[in-house]
Amino acid sequence: MVELLFLPSVYAPCPTCHGARFNAKTLEVKYRDKTIADVLGMTVDVAWAFFADEPHARRSLTILREVGLGYVRLGQPAI
Repeated sequence: MVELLFLPSVYAPCPTCHGARFNAKTLEVKYRDKTIADVLGMTVDVAWAFFADEPHARRSLTILREVGLGYVRLGQPAI
């Protein structure tokens, strides 16, 4: 972000991570061809299907789906 005095601030994605907010070494780690940034960008419903073979992750995601939060992104800020 570039703050300007009399104009609105300008946001530009980082040329290295392209807005993923993780360093290059972290983005090299993949699980089933997805980086942590890709997973955090998924909704609960999409992640529930993606983690079908992971019972611990699936259990938590199932609870979120049951209370109607399937539309929430995993990486959504809590505030």
